[in-house]
Amino acid sequence: MKKKFDVIIVGMGPSGLVLCGLLNNYGVKVGIFEKNKSTVTEPRAVSIDDESLRILQSFSLHQAVLRNVSQNYGSHYYDAKGRLFLKVEPNSRENGFFKRNAFDQPTFERTLWKHLEKQKNVNINFSHTLVSIKNEINRVTASFVDSKGLKKSFQAKYLVGCDGGQSTVRGLIGAIMKGSSFNQNWLVVDVDKTCNFFRHTQVYCSPKRSSITLPGPHGIRRYEFKLKDGESSEKLGEDFIRKLLVSVGKDGKAKIRRSQVYQFHALISSEWKKKSVAIAGDAAHLSPPFAGQGMNSGIRDVGNLGWKLALAIKKPKSKDILETYFLERKEHCWALINLAIRMGQIMVPKNRFSSFFIVSFFRLIKINKTLLNYVSQMKYRPKPKIGRGIIYFHGKNTRNDKKLIGTLFPQPLVENIKGKESYLDDVLGNKFSLVFYIKNIDAYISFEKWLNKLSKTCKVVVLLHQSCMIFPSRYEVIRDSNNLLENSNPRVPENSVVLIRPDKLVSAIYTKNNLHYLADLLNNDEIFSF
Repeated sequence: MKKKFDVIIVGMGPSGLVLCGLLNNYGVKVGIFEKNKSTVTEPRAVSIDDESLRILQSFSLHQAVLRNVSQNYGSHYYDAKGRLFLKVEPNSRENGFFKRNAFDQPTFERTLWKHLEKQKNVNINFSHTLVSIKNEINRVTASFVDSKGLKKSFQAKYLVGCDGGQSTVRGLIGAIMKGSSFNQNWLVVDVDKTCNFFRHTQVYCSPKRSSITLPGPHGIRRYEFKLKDGESSEKLGEDFIRKLLVSVGKDGKAKIRRSQVYQFHALISSEWKKKSVAIAGDAAHLSPPFAGQGMNSGIRDVGNLGWKLALAIKKPKSKDILETYFLERKEHCWALINLAIRMGQIMVPKNRFSSFFIVSFFRLIKINKTLLNYVSQMKYRPKPKIGRGIIYFHGKNTRNDKKLIGTLFPQPLVENIKGKESYLDDVLGNKFSLVFYIKNIDAYISFEKWLNKLSKTCKVVVLLHQSCMIFPSRYEVIRDSNNLLENSNPRVPENSVVLIRPDKLVSAIYTKNNLHYLADLLNNDEIFSF
C-alpha cells in the first residue's frame, strides 16, 4: 500500500467522493479513507440540484449519476385541510440541469466509488479509522487503525476531512461548531415500491402534524413527520409508523427501507482550514433539511476547494490561494442555512393563526405575476456569490458587471462549426478560461489582436449569440443554441471578455477599452496557467 499521497481524504460520503473525483481529474494522487466497510447502504440525502450536477460534469460523471435520478420535480404545499395553496415547479436550466432532482444516496455513492476504483491516481481504503493527525505547514501525517487493530501512518501535502457531522478531523484541528439546534424531533421513513406516483414533493403544513413526502427514482419514496412531545423513538413501533404513512397517502403497506428519528441543526465550524488540513461538507456545516441543500452545500465546498488544492500542489508558490476557501464559501453556506430555517417556518406553523397567515400570504401573491414567478421558479434560492477572494475589479465595471462577477457563469447548450451540440463547460475544460461573448463577426475582428495575446495564458472560447452564424477561427467558436445568455440575470454583456475560474465562477469582466488590465493580470500571476 502506498504511504505517500498528494492529498488524503477522510470520509467516503458525497463530499469526499466528489473531491476525490475532482482531484483525480487534475492528476493529483489521492488516498481516500473510510472507517466503515463500504459506502452507505441506507438512505440519507434525497435531493441533488443543478449546481451539484454541474460539479459532477467537471469530471464527466454526471451522465452515470443521472441514470439513477428522477429529474425536475417541484413542491406542492397543502394547508391544514389538505387544500393546495402553492406550487413550486422550477423549469429553468441556467446551469445546464434542472434545479431539483431526486436521487438515492447509496446508489450515488456506489456510482462514484466504482468510478474511482478504476483510477490509477486513487487509493481507496475502507475499514480505516482516523486516530491522530500531525499537522505541519507543508505536510500532514495521518494515523489510522484498520479492521485488524493495526496502526498505519500515511503522509500527504494536504488532508481534507469529509467525515460528517461528528467529524474527527474537525476535533483534531480544534475547530468547534457554532450556531443553533432545534428542539424538534422528526421521523424519517424511506419506503420501496411506493404506491404514490405523484412526481412532486408534497408538503402538508398543518399545526397538528407537519409532514413531507418526497419522490425518488425506481419506486422509492421518503416520508418525514414532525413528532409531538412524548413521541420518543422507543415508542415508534411499526404500527405507529404505518398509521402515519396512511395519513398522507397510499403507502401504508409499503416495504420500509429505513426509519430514523432526527433532530436538526444550523451550525458552521469556526475554522475550515488550519495549516495543511481542511474540512468540507457536514464536517464544516450542518443545515436543517427543509431546503434540500445539506449535501449540495458540501459538494459546493469541494467544488471550490478541489481546483485550489490541485493548483497548490502543482504550483506550490500559489498555495496561499487555499486561504480563500473559507472566505468564499462561508457567506453562501449561511445563506442556504437561513433559507432552510425560513422554509421550515412555512412548513411547520405553530398554531392555526400562523397557518392561516402563511396560507393567505401565498394565495395573495398569485395576484402579482412577478412575485409568483419569484416563488414558483425558486428564484429565492441564494445563488453562489463571492464578494472577496479570486475575483478582480478594475474600477470601470458597470453595475451589471459587479452583479455578475463572483457568480456562476450560465451554462448554455452550444453548437460548434461542425453542428455538434454540447454544454459550455465541456468546451471550457477544468482550468481558467476566457469567454468572448459577441453578436457579430465585426466585434471579433476588432478584438482579434487582443485575443492572440491573451490566448498565450488561458484558453480562449468565442461564444456567439444565437442570432450569429458560426465562422472559422483559430479559436474554438461556438453558438448559444438555446439563447440562455440573452435571458440570463444578471445579463452577460455583449462584446465582453469574461475570465472564468475552473469552478465556473466569473472572476472578472473586460471590454475592449480595458483589456490591458486583463493582460497585466494574466502575465503577473501564475495561477492562470496551471
